[in-house]
Amino acid sequence: MNEETGFLAAVLRELGASTAVILAAWGALGGATNALTTRMRLRDALRHILLGGLIAAGMGSLSMALVARWLGLPPEAIPAGGAAGSAAYLVGVFGPAFIEVVLARLRGATGGPSDE
Repeated sequence: MNEETGFLAAVLRELGASTAVILAAWGALGGATNALTTRMRLRDALRHILLGGLIAAGMGSLSMALVARWLGLPPEAIPAGGAAGSAAYLVGVFGPAFIEVVLARLRGATGGPSDE
């Protein structure tokens, strides 16, 4: 039983130190901020939180490069992002909205069904 507890503690410790998990957490917080500021239904808010986390984790360190380019920061700012928590947060805030705009335009161009 003690070996199982030690293994579980080691797995949880590694997950806590994982860059992808940290970025996903920051992205989810960004998605939550987006959901809270735009006053959406609970279902939509949960979708934004999940999407924010997934997008931030999936983009990884690329998010800092995109945010630096978007804000007009010098290239030296990219490694200064460290764990890129702030970039992951911004990606979590704006990523779901960006995807929704792109999908709405694609639906409008193809005449496909909309969410409403």
